[in-house]
Amino acid sequence: MKPEIINSHWPNALRWFLVQNTTRFYPWHFLSHSTEFEFAAKAFANEDTKNRTVFAFASRQDNDDFAGLEIVDSVITDKVIVFHPAFGSGKSERSWDIVETEFNDVFEFLSNHIVQDMKDWALIEDASELLE
Repeated sequence: MKPEIINSHWPNALRWFLVQNTTRFYPWHFLSHSTEFEFAAKAFANEDTKNRTVFAFASRQDNDDFAGLEIVDSVITDKVIVFHPAFGSGKSERSWDIVETEFNDVFEFLSNHIVQDMKDWALIEDASELLE
């Protein structure tokens, strides 16, 4: 991601990865532009049972899992929420929670969630396929 696109209001933990162009963690990837996952953030706002909002910054490429930073009082916080939206239309009436897990920050998310997913993929995918 180009440094001029990185918002100084985003938590430093996220900016740390983006300024170094460290954005691909197969099967996950971080955003390449600020609005890339806006659609997922809108789905989260409609479907979260706690009526929260997020700035979505990561997506798992093989399913509809996303990660977002919780927004509180219009401020993007360090808290990462991993969620799987249903992408329904309008405000959801559902009682089940789309949130899979939550982490204190991007580093905790990466070390406790993404690395395990990467390891699982490495057991079934040949790394040379990622070079194509």
